[in-house]
Amino acid sequence: MSETVTLDYLWLKVEVSTEPAVLALLHNSSSSSFDTDERLRIIATPSAAGGWIAEIGLRRHRAADDLQLGELAYGAVHDRVASWSREHGWGRIHAGLADIAGRRVVIAGPSGVGKTTTMTALADAGALALGDEGVLIRDGMAIAVPRPFHAKHAGRGIPGLRSESVLTVLDYPDPIAVLDPAVLNRLAELRHEPAAVDLILLLERGEGAETEAVPATVGEAIVALAPDAGPFTMDRKELARSVIALAESAPVVRIRMSDPGSTARAIMALP
Repeated sequence: MSETVTLDYLWLKVEVSTEPAVLALLHNSSSSSFDTDERLRIIATPSAAGGWIAEIGLRRHRAADDLQLGELAYGAVHDRVASWSREHGWGRIHAGLADIAGRRVVIAGPSGVGKTTTMTALADAGALALGDEGVLIRDGMAIAVPRPFHAKHAGRGIPGLRSESVLTVLDYPDPIAVLDPAVLNRLAELRHEPAAVDLILLLERGEGAETEAVPATVGEAIVALAPDAGPFTMDRKELARSVIALAESAPVVRIRMSDPGSTARAIMALP
């Protein structure tokens, strides 16, 4: 039986009509205060030949299965968000974002270092984990790109992961658990608003039993943030200026990680 929901992606309202089992792939329990008339309609119906017929905006697609349908819809939504961001001077970096004790904290690190695991542990420790993958930046401000958290290895590396936070598991060679950030934060809805960045954390794998926090430089922050910044959101020179402005806007701390719980406690205890 088909179901229709409206999802809030900052400056874009997405209306999705399809079966409930597929909506888990497109789930987004978030809201924002941005006033917009930008809308994208996605209608997915089962095909008689198998798979799905998807109408995404003005285009019609065929999807072989639920996973391909989710990938098509995800790509269309984030392409539109990226287009709006570019037009309004926002750049995208590969990082997590959290509000901790009234401070907005950008949490960066190379792919696979454990950003999603850290964000989940921070939510469990009482922080507000806003995003695990994409952050939009402009003039020292930051806002998370709304999306479910994606945990590698089907989330098995996340201690104490509650089953109710798992929306689905994507059938990749390395299965991806799709997690509801609102449930991880024990909220009915996650609110996204831009705010000035107060702290930048650079994650790296440590060798000790305890997490270490050591001061880092603006240069180290730029080196960590720049390589994975999204050039599709703005001109490369403008993006470089945004990354530099962000790195200069807040203290930078390098986090040498141990286990997720220790890492979260060390971050929560930072002055």
